[in-house]
Amino acid sequence: MKLSVEIINQLSDNYSYVIYKNDSNSSIVIDPAEAEKIINILRRKKLNLDYIFITHHHNDHTSGVIDLVKAYPKVKIFSPSKLDSVKTNAISESDKIITNLNVFKIIAAPGHTLDHIVLSDEENNLLFVGDVLFRLGCGRIFEGTFEQMQKSLEKLSNMPDKMLVYSGHEYTLNNLKFLEHIFSNNKILEHAKKEITSDLNLTGRSIPFVLGKEKKCNPFLNQKCEMAAEFRNTNKYTDHEFFSYLRVEKDSF
Repeated sequence: MKLSVEIINQLSDNYSYVIYKNDSNSSIVIDPAEAEKIINILRRKKLNLDYIFITHHHNDHTSGVIDLVKAYPKVKIFSPSKLDSVKTNAISESDKIITNLNVFKIIAAPGHTLDHIVLSDEENNLLFVGDVLFRLGCGRIFEGTFEQMQKSLEKLSNMPDKMLVYSGHEYTLNNLKFLEHIFSNNKILEHAKKEITSDLNLTGRSIPFVLGKEKKCNPFLNQKCEMAAEFRNTNKYTDHEFFSYLRVEKDSF
């Protein structure tokens, strides 16, 4: 039976996720910030929490872990870095973690943080990207380098178009405003805006989004996208120069 993904609003603009199947009481939680909301959903759906996966060490992706462990003491935690007060299983590039529900391939994606990973479930076309990729944007570079972040995004850009992307925050409207500032009156961006507006009106969220569509309208993810071709050619940017220009401009936007 197909996996279901419950999107849980956390803090001011974070997302956490509960993954489950209707014919199983097992569940997976990704990047919990507020345990109470998650526990309420697990209890309502009569689910046991068997696994927690962490994409990176920032507190707004881990602060719910301790209380979840108190409520579900047998839960297994998978994280690229050790967490305070709880036992974790280390994960890194190319690991494959087999759960009761699926198989996650671990993709190292440094840049935002040095320990950042992405969770890929290609059988179910699910991609949990934390703070690496956002709709129409990418994460700030706090610990890594611009080159590391660009290469991390390149890994995602090379993945199958049909993957559904689940990000760690709701930043899409701000990202849209920035791209409209850089690429004014762009037809591809105007089309993307209509889809985003529709999603927000329907669900109040802009996620998940389809990776293949994102490759066409997110110049952080794909520096060669048609949307940005004229701007790139006019300024004679290499891929790395173009990515760096966008990230610097976005940081001060």
